[in-house]
Amino acid sequence: MKHAGLIVELVRREFAGRYQGSLGGVLWALIHPLFLLSIYTLVFGVVLKTRWNGGGGTFGYALYLFAGLIVFNAFSECLIKAPAMIVGNQNFVKKVVFPLEILPLVSAIVALLHAAIGIAVWLLCWVVLFGMPKMTVLLVPLVFIAVLPLLLGIGWIFSALGVMLRDTGQIVGITSHVLLFVTPIFYSIDDIPEPLRAALALNPLTYLVGWTRSFLFAGILPEAIEIIAYMALSLAFSYASLCFFRRLRPLFADLV
Repeated sequence: MKHAGLIVELVRREFAGRYQGSLGGVLWALIHPLFLLSIYTLVFGVVLKTRWNGGGGTFGYALYLFAGLIVFNAFSECLIKAPAMIVGNQNFVKKVVFPLEILPLVSAIVALLHAAIGIAVWLLCWVVLFGMPKMTVLLVPLVFIAVLPLLLGIGWIFSALGVMLRDTGQIVGITSHVLLFVTPIFYSIDDIPEPLRAALALNPLTYLVGWTRSFLFAGILPEAIEIIAYMALSLAFSYASLCFFRRLRPLFADLV
């Protein structure tokens, strides 16, 4: 693949650079999701005594919630970082030969690496608490494949808009908070009244969270037509975003 070596180096630098200088180093990538899972268990399971209909008690709901947040956190990370992606790399912008289009890809790969660590933490906790998971857990990478075009699309759109409109960072911050509550993470979409359920179906994260939980908990495969339609729309969105990015690319050097 073109620029593969450059992409690998940028991914390595961004992933390792996040923990550079800390005593824990890259171990923080493992400590962070474990800490969050502990907090979810304490707050939602012990204090609020929230339960998941599928059973499992306190720990079952904590893992149910954690599974929903894995994909959302990857999306939110890319969304929030996108507006400053070009503005924060002025040295790359000034180099005409540097392929700025790969920066959202680097961000997406790093976000998915953290998501993969989150899945590993989930699996470890599930095995310790409940035994071996269902075989459909092996299909979780399909969710990563499905979300990648979406992450690239928001990266290209909002990184370009971040150059043109500096308020973009504030807007996406608010948007991320709103999406947290209109995505069925803290609740199941089956518990939502039918009119609101139709509205939630417009949220692309609804499907990704649902598929993740289906693979991890229910052992149920989504309808093939649903996955195909989602991938087609996601790829179309990604391609349109790339065209939008390339259209504005010549203006970046004068605006950063």
